[in-house]
Amino acid sequence: MLLGSAHGEEKYLLQPGDSLEVWVAQEDDLRRNVVVEPDGWVSFPLAGHLKAEGLTVTQVEAALSEKLRPFFKENPNLTIMLRPDPLHQPNVFMAGEVTTPGSFPYRKGMTVLHGVSVAGGLHRSEMLAADQDRSIVVKRSIEAAQSKLEQLAARYARFQAELNGGATVEVNDKNNRFIAQEQTLLDAYRQSLTAQTAARHEAEAMGARNLDSIKEQMAILGRRIVFATQRRDATAALVEKGALQAGQQFDRENELAELQSGRSQLDSEMTTVQRAMNTEIAVIDTALRTQREKLLSDIVDLERDQQATRESLADAQKVMQVYENGMTAARQSNQRTTVFTIIRTVDGEPQEIEANEMTPLEPGDLVRVMYQTMDTGAELSLHTEAQPASNIASSDASAVR
Repeated sequence: MLLGSAHGEEKYLLQPGDSLEVWVAQEDDLRRNVVVEPDGWVSFPLAGHLKAEGLTVTQVEAALSEKLRPFFKENPNLTIMLRPDPLHQPNVFMAGEVTTPGSFPYRKGMTVLHGVSVAGGLHRSEMLAADQDRSIVVKRSIEAAQSKLEQLAARYARFQAELNGGATVEVNDKNNRFIAQEQTLLDAYRQSLTAQTAARHEAEAMGARNLDSIKEQMAILGRRIVFATQRRDATAALVEKGALQAGQQFDRENELAELQSGRSQLDSEMTTVQRAMNTEIAVIDTALRTQREKLLSDIVDLERDQQATRESLADAQKVMQVYENGMTAARQSNQRTTVFTIIRTVDGEPQEIEANEMTPLEPGDLVRVMYQTMDTGAELSLHTEAQPASNIASSDASAVR
């Protein structure tokens, strides 16, 4: 049960087993859910160990803020939400002819009717007139769940085919109505995958062709540079001997410089082509990897959906069975009354008190609910108390359905 922030829980003193959810506004990574250990201490990153037992949430917040202050430029902005251990709260234990048996918090001013309400109301053991309409709704929900499971089975088969490179959607039930639909989606997926793979191969091939062309140009240019270097050296020798003018040597130098500049341009162009090819391949590989990761995530989500649908179907089938069984009981008797008896411990001795829906409850009360009809009666129990549920279960296990 979430009780609120530090400002709303000044009077509650922390005990072992209580949970504190801590937010630090300046650092999302420091969000933690910490539990007060049996020794009364809590642990938090950077802050280390802090004594929490016997303190209010505000006091723990102040102590934690002081511990964290050296690690921040500003005072850390903390928010702490308290979830007390349910064993520290007075509880209402519901059992028997209620919709949801279990443990519920006790509230001041609680009556027998409140106890029944928090447990979802009285359990319907007979097929009343209103239940006949509800049984139709339950039957439709069963049909819807069965249809959904059939669809999910076909979709799961498609996902497995996509994951393993299969070409067909295969399910155990050959009469599955959704096979054709999922097969169409699988075909479209395979076409897209084929196109992406082809695009990757084309990018590699085109890049290789461009690189080969540039390398060939660089080889030709390299040979020209060698010849130009030889001509320059020969011209320089002749100029030194006076056989040629110095201007001719300058022309040879310019020719060699232009060729070397061309080689530098080819080097740059090769780098550009290589980078463009790598980028295009990386984009395609990223798309394929993302597509596969999404497929794996979709499979996990689908398996969860299948499990939830199976559980929902099982619950609906149980409810339908109750309605069907109730039809027989409804034919035998259409009238029933509910009798409540409170068993309250006074001075260590249990006492029985006749009660009705408006009778107030106290922590520790045991309320027994009895259905009585014209022919038969069924006795069950509703237990409210402040002691741990383990003690209730051992002393009143026979009252729990």
